[in-house]
Amino acid sequence: MNYDLLKKTAQAAGIHEIELYTKMEKRLDISVFDEEVSEKTESETKVFCIRGVYNNQLVTVYTEKDSDDEIANVIKQIQTNAKYLANTDPYYIFGGDKEYYDIEAAETDFLTVSTPKKIELLLNITKELKKQTSKYFHGEANYEEVEGEISIINSNGLDVRKTYSYAVIVGEIVVSDQKEMQVAYKIKYVKKLADFDLVDFASKIVEDATSKLGAKAIKSGSYKVVLQNNVVASLMRAFIGNFAADKVKRKLSFLENKINEPVFGTNITLIDDPFYKDAPVCDSFDDEGVATSMHEVVKDGVLLTYLHNLSTASEFKTKSTGNGFKPSASSPVEIEPTNFCLKPGNATIEELYKEVGNGVLITNVTGLHAGVNSISGDFNLQCSGYLIENGLKGKAVTLIVLSGKFQDMLNNVIRIANDVDYFNGMVMPSIYVKSMNISGV
Repeated sequence: MNYDLLKKTAQAAGIHEIELYTKMEKRLDISVFDEEVSEKTESETKVFCIRGVYNNQLVTVYTEKDSDDEIANVIKQIQTNAKYLANTDPYYIFGGDKEYYDIEAAETDFLTVSTPKKIELLLNITKELKKQTSKYFHGEANYEEVEGEISIINSNGLDVRKTYSYAVIVGEIVVSDQKEMQVAYKIKYVKKLADFDLVDFASKIVEDATSKLGAKAIKSGSYKVVLQNNVVASLMRAFIGNFAADKVKRKLSFLENKINEPVFGTNITLIDDPFYKDAPVCDSFDDEGVATSMHEVVKDGVLLTYLHNLSTASEFKTKSTGNGFKPSASSPVEIEPTNFCLKPGNATIEELYKEVGNGVLITNVTGLHAGVNSISGDFNLQCSGYLIENGLKGKAVTLIVLSGKFQDMLNNVIRIANDVDYFNGMVMPSIYVKSMNISGV
């Protein structure tokens, strides 16, 4: 869409503040099931979000039509919709920051690899899954690739653009010993397909699945617990809204009125890092055009800041933290972290087992939607994992329920491992928690 023409047409119609947000995205999705291609889809989308101020009302219009003729329709929609609004809240069309972090492009190769080669890779994953165990029942591999661009330009001086791309491979296996079945999967974000270790990837999935065969519940009680990094990430994701200023404002956060107060143990430091080098996507600005920056949200257990967009920053009389993001191009701005990191320790996860001595390793949790009260911090989740026996990973356990309170969990962390990994915007290591309640038999 021609921004200069949009701006000129808007001003002629009495719309003196206008903004054009454009998101273009290409996707490739491939699925292989039992060594056969079950899905291959390619798609390309381009969405425009136009915001204009008419009669002191901010109006938002979305369109996928990329033509100069559409501009007249957009302007007419802004004028018409403004007549039915009576919003007295302040609006924000940001004029831009002085500086934006220059993100160095990661070295990748997946955009240059042909689709047949990607299909071959997935077929080889399922073959390797089958090869590595006699208990193989089903195997699946998926590939998702995204390449996109976001630009924001407005009449207040903002003019920013960023590109992004990432690829993710998912492997899954179902194993059976004639008595029961177990499932295991692994998600791997990749930057260079040439460096992807197919055999190691498959072996970890197979080992996880087969080790669960014969798993049993344990007696209910209070246990020393190691939460594996993916579980820490799942719990952090479930409670991340408590750090968002809009939830605080609506009294939907257990962190309300806690700025500069201890909220977690002194070994807990949480950092929102938009430039985290191993993340699949880094952000130099948010979806309001605000420059992002790395900032400590919690330092040594003390809450230093909430996450803000322009609206909440104004209400809290502070600056936006650059966390105003849209779930999709046609969604309103919400508050989201970029890459939310728990500062790791220097211990391996095996050293955590030794320190625990006897306890439980939790490797998987389910029921995060139904079993979590994000406002109070309480959780009650079905989970599985392994016993820790004499400092070593032992027998598999299943059909158990992990209960607790998020705040208590992070106030009782004895030691933090160094096995940091990325999971859905969370960058988490494994942790050893002093005591957690587990319901079993």
